[in-house]
Amino acid sequence: MASIGTNVGALNASYYLNVNSNNLNKNIKRLSSGSRLADPVDDAAGVAVSGKLSATISRLAAASDGANNIVSFAQTTDGFLSTIQQQLTRMSELAERATNGSYGSSDLANYSVEFENLKTQIQNIANNAQFNGQSLFTSSTISTAINAQGVTDTLTLAAINIGNGTTTATNLYLDISALAVTSTTSADTAVSSLSTALEAITTQRATVNADIAKFNFHVQNINTESVNVTTANGRIKDLDIAAESTELAKNNVLLQAATSMLSQANSSQQAVLSLLK
Repeated sequence: MASIGTNVGALNASYYLNVNSNNLNKNIKRLSSGSRLADPVDDAAGVAVSGKLSATISRLAAASDGANNIVSFAQTTDGFLSTIQQQLTRMSELAERATNGSYGSSDLANYSVEFENLKTQIQNIANNAQFNGQSLFTSSTISTAINAQGVTDTLTLAAINIGNGTTTATNLYLDISALAVTSTTSADTAVSSLSTALEAITTQRATVNADIAKFNFHVQNINTESVNVTTANGRIKDLDIAAESTELAKNNVLLQAATSMLSQANSSQQAVLSLLK
C-alpha cells in the first residue's frame, strides 16, 4: 500500500540500524577491553564464576608469598645454626688441643680466651638473631596459609640456651656454659660435652631443613593450582580476538547496509508524490 502516513520500510531499516549499531558497539567494547565479560549482562553466570576464580587467584598469590617468607625465615635460621655449628666445632678443636699435657698454663690461657669468646658469641646469636623483627630462637611456632581455603602449616622454633637442661622439640640446651679449657681435665670434659652439643645443633638443622623442604613443596603446589585456576578463569573471561574481529567486520557491514536502506526507505515516499501530480 502506498501511503505517506507510515513508512514501514524506514521503520524496519531504523530498527536494524539500531540493532547493528548496538552489536558493533559491543564488539568495540570487547575488543578494547580484551574481555568477553566487558558487558556483564552478556554472561551473568560467567561474571559470577570469574569473580570467584579471580578471588581464589589473589588468595593463592598471598599464600605463595607467605610460604616463601616462611622458607626465607627458616633459611635464615639455618644460616645462624650453621654459624653456631662452626663455632662449636672450633671450640671442640680448642678443647682437643688443650688436652695436650705438654702445654703450660700460659698456653692454656690463650686457648681459653678464644674458647670463652666463642661461648659468648653463641649466646649472643641465641638471644639476638632476628628475621624481620621476629626472634629466630624462641620457643614458639609460626604459621601461614598454604592454600586458597586458608589451611595453615607451621614452622617450629626452638629456643637455644648455652646452659644445661632437658632438650625438647622447642628448647635446645647446649650445656656448654660451664665448660672450660683451663686444664687438661676440664678440656677432656669439654671435648665430650661439645660433641653432644654439636649433635644437638646438627639435629636441629635437620629439622629446620625438613621444614624448608615442606614449605617448598607447599609453594610448588600453590603455584600449580594458581596456574590451573588462572587458565580456567581465562577460558571464561578472555576474548577470542579472531572471532570477535570477524563479528566486528560483519556488524560494520550490516550497519552500513541498514544506514543505506534507511536512506532508500526515506526517499521511496517521494514516488507517492508523483501520484498526486
